[in-house]
Parts: sequence; C-alpha cells; structure tokens
Amino acid sequence: MSAETLYLQIYNLKEKLGKLESEYWQLTSNVETWYFWFNISFFFIPLFILYKFIDRERIFEISFYGYSVHMISSKVNGALEANNLLVHPHDLTSLFPSGMTVTAVILPVAYMLLYQYCINQNKNFYVYTLLLSILISYGLDYIFILIDYLKLNKGMNLTYLLLLNFVAACLSYWLTVLFKWIKVHRK
Repeated sequence: MSAETLYLQIYNLKEKLGKLESEYWQLTSNVETWYFWFNISFFFIPLFILYKFIDRERIFEISFYGYSVHMISSKVNGALEANNLLVHPHDLTSLFPSGMTVTAVILPVAYMLLYQYCINQNKNFYVYTLLLSILISYGLDYIFILIDYLKLNKGMNLTYLLLLNFVAACLSYWLTVLFKWIKVHRK
C-alpha cells in the first residue's frame, strides 16, 4: 500500500471519527445534560478562584508556571487519549480537545495556587506538590471515575495519574526556575 493511500485512509477515518464524536457529544453531553453544566462550572469556578487569590506581584511568574502545567498536561493527556489509556467521555464541546476542562483549568489552577503558596510561605514545593497530586488522583479523579467523567483503560490507574501529575508539576517548576535564572543572568 502506498503512502498516499494510507494518508487518505487516515484522513477518512479522522473525518468519520469527528462525526461520531460530535454525535456522541450531542447524545451525552449537550446543553441539556448535567455533564455540560458540570463542565461549565469546572471551567469558570477555578478561574474565578484564581482571579480572586493570585498574587498580583508575581502574576507573570505564577501564570508562566500554570501555562507550563497546562501545556505538559495537555500533551500527556493527548498521548494517553490517543492510545485509549484514558478517556474523558463528556467534554465541554466536541470541537475542543478532550479533557480540556481538566488539563486547561483544574490542574493548572490547583498547581498555580500551590506554587504561589510554596514560594510565598517558603514551603517545600515537592512535598506539597506530592500531597496535591495524591489529593487530585485519589480524590478528584476517583470521583470523576465514579460519575463517568473519566475512564481508565489498558492498565492505567490512579497511581499512574498521580505520578504523571506530579512529574508535570515538577517539570513546570524546573522550567519556571530556569526562566527565572535566565532573567537574572541576562546580559
């Protein structure tokens, strides 16, 4: 089979998948379902909390950290979803990437507020990040599984999610520290 033929098959399957996902969203997560309003709440409430409590003196540093958490979490989520290890069956809309409410809002905001607390109170970032990762994985993600907002397949479990969240938060921390160092040592 030629590369062009394979490409066309992949393209057609993606088109078909997009239609199926849209139809599934219409049946299970549209504006008339509680999942839709759950997604709306989990999108706006954390942003409102962040707006109220973010340290305005360090807003760019904290936002950079949160953006890093978002980007790393989104890429990891995309890879897990592409391999059917993790599925978010009820999204805000079928047009956005799956799991957007979690990877774009909940995780970044939670870790941003934790980062802010640790740097302002001179607390051990790694210990507190581990505790928050445990709370998110065994608390929030467990509840998400119970209400069918998250599905884990092929051996994926809450402990793996804990490790992935912890690693994403630490990588984001190291990236933030690196950029702070570059700012101080610029010529």
